[in-house]
Amino acid sequence: MSTKTKKAHILRDFNDAGTERRFTAGSTVDLDEGTYANYAAAGLVSDKAPKEEAKTGSESAPKTA
Repeated sequence: MSTKTKKAHILRDFNDAGTERRFTAGSTVDLDEGTYANYAAAGLVSDKAPKEEAKTGSESAPKTA
């Protein structure tokens, strides 16, 4: 049985204390789905590249007069 992986864009530098892995902001790694879900819940990774998120964030922001 193979483990499904998901591409994760690292949003900020962090160390995973449990696995002792170090991740650097701006890099992209493959993570198993469970690990991805944990990191995403903590706001550490995204399935979108940072540039894509910046575009999405600015487009959805309300315009002020």
